[in-house]
Amino acid sequence: MPDAVDDPTPQEDRLTRLSESGVVREAEHLVPFRGRMVSKLEEAAAVLGEEDPRDQQMVADLGKEYHDQPPVEAAGVDLAAIRAVDPQFDDFSFRTIARETFNKVREARSTERTGEADALLSPTMEAEVSQEVSGDVAAHRHRLLPGLEVDGATMVAASVVGGREVIDVRLDVAGEEMERDDATAAVVAGDATVRRWSERWRFERDPSMDSSQTDRDHTLKFGDEGWMVAHCGWVVTQIERLPAAPAAPA
Repeated sequence: MPDAVDDPTPQEDRLTRLSESGVVREAEHLVPFRGRMVSKLEEAAAVLGEEDPRDQQMVADLGKEYHDQPPVEAAGVDLAAIRAVDPQFDDFSFRTIARETFNKVREARSTERTGEADALLSPTMEAEVSQEVSGDVAAHRHRLLPGLEVDGATMVAASVVGGREVIDVRLDVAGEEMERDDATAAVVAGDATVRRWSERWRFERDPSMDSSQTDRDHTLKFGDEGWMVAHCGWVVTQIERLPAAPAAPA
């Protein structure tokens, strides 16, 4: 006589229906956006035990958040060259990769755990970040970016150079910037003022490279070194902090 199989609980059954209805696909784009979008996902998890109409409304809200996102490309940016060598290129998915990369690299810099940025930076950029961390350690300082969030990520240039895809992204961010003394925790540079600034990150990728194993290794990880989405071989080759926009005349 075959072993009895337990029927799924109402909550397990509801979770299955939510997954099949598209929440998981939407979440792949929304989770790295953080802020209020993560709050939406947390709310979705909190109402799994509520009635189905609530679940359905949450699915609709998540879908609206996704489709109401601002344009990925700045005016005049042409992706034809990128899609000629990479027909599967999706600009919304790429923006998710860019956002998560920013968060991972900046977190690695602040925590001084450079392993968190593994496979996200070119060898030159890896050396640069490691050198910055080593300088902090030698100076007995700790660079912190409390409350750092990405307000916007826009592709501002796209090309193919030597067979490699090259995309520049302007990241508009907000947060505090400060440095603390390791021994006393006193603030020795910066302050707790929330400021806004923009950075230009260059991403490159060899479209012929098979990144599936690297993506699998990182997306299956939990914790600091895990990725929410596959990064498909995109690495950062340049980071530039942009000058502040001139103040508007009074």
